[in-house]
Amino acid sequence: MKRRQFLTTSGAVLAAPLLMRTAYAQSGFDWKQQSGKTINVGMSRHPWQEAIEPMIPEFEEMTGITVKLSKLPEQQYLTKTVADLTGGTFGQDVFMTQYYDSPSYQQKGWTKDIGPLLDNAKLTDKATYDWEDFFPAARDVSKIGGKYADRIAITSEAQTLVYRADVLKEKGIAVPKTFDDLAAAAAKITDGSMYGMTMRGGAANWWPFYGFVKSFGGEYVTRDLKSVVNSKESKAALSSYVKLASFCPPGITNSDWDEINTAMLSGQAAMFLDSSVIYSRLQDKEASTVVGKVGVAPMVAGPAGAHGQAHFWTISLANSASEPEAGWLFMQWATSKDIQGKIALKGVLGPRSSAWEVPGLTKVFPDEFLKAVQTSLKTAVISPANLKFFELMDPLRAQVQEAILGNASPSDALDKVQVEWEKILA
Repeated sequence: MKRRQFLTTSGAVLAAPLLMRTAYAQSGFDWKQQSGKTINVGMSRHPWQEAIEPMIPEFEEMTGITVKLSKLPEQQYLTKTVADLTGGTFGQDVFMTQYYDSPSYQQKGWTKDIGPLLDNAKLTDKATYDWEDFFPAARDVSKIGGKYADRIAITSEAQTLVYRADVLKEKGIAVPKTFDDLAAAAAKITDGSMYGMTMRGGAANWWPFYGFVKSFGGEYVTRDLKSVVNSKESKAALSSYVKLASFCPPGITNSDWDEINTAMLSGQAAMFLDSSVIYSRLQDKEASTVVGKVGVAPMVAGPAGAHGQAHFWTISLANSASEPEAGWLFMQWATSKDIQGKIALKGVLGPRSSAWEVPGLTKVFPDEFLKAVQTSLKTAVISPANLKFFELMDPLRAQVQEAILGNASPSDALDKVQVEWEKILA
């Protein structure tokens, strides 16, 4: 997902002495063991970067490590990172990453295996760090490349149901809990003046569709990269997707997350089942016509349960890092319970369960939102990234669109995807 604007707040709840030694630093772990070292840290301009950057002096005081931070706009950052890694001129010890890139980065040896560092009692405060505190999907992200763990999640978002609470109340509709409930509600709302749903039908339709597939018991590919996209479960998922798309505004095959946002902001549509980060924009009094009218609920359930798609930005240690141990201390600090909690209070929700329970968080986000997204994250899934991931998504995107347009049945559409994927994966 592209950079998002997150809800922010001000006041005493965010205040903290700049050089305060955190609870994480007071556990007896030797944070000074790399004192005198200098590390280079590369970041994309992002709400997470904006939140953690003012805290870096705290890390420097606590460890004696100097941090040289460089930051670029997202697309420029992603392009330059690959170019520098390819050209052998990459100068960062620690850098922000996206999990879709993990298979390629691991194959090319660009990221370091952090497993040995995580298991090293000298380098990791194991008692305090608490790896199990990360949501299951966030833990899965660390090793999604298939060879070794090369990243740690730093942000989180999950597929949730966002709806016009006033519209549902007016029409006597209970908040949907299943895909069948959702379709029935969308049909009842769609009346010519308002559409029941808004969805992605454009180039990124594969993102929310994976949540449908997993909730119906299907899968894109197996662990050994065999395509199973045309299973009966996946076909049922696409049938549901197409049915819901029929209750969306015209032009859905050109619709992505920004169009979803616009349809809800303007009051054109009543519900969406997509990323939780869109929700905060609906509360912007300067841009939204629906402030105070929007509710949020966990991912709806299919025959196999509620398994919405999740997304996480990550942070990695470069294989070429000149100071890997000092870099690991920074990664450990940046992803600790204490720092993730502070970042959450700045409006950037993280991948740790504990970060969703810090005192004062309900002053930043409504309690309903926090509960819905946290519930969704507990059973969320991530798309099975591989070296040919985006090549695979092209025919899937196209056939989902064909099914939405009525040019192919859901069954025929996924049969065509299966043929293309078998060729790509051969």
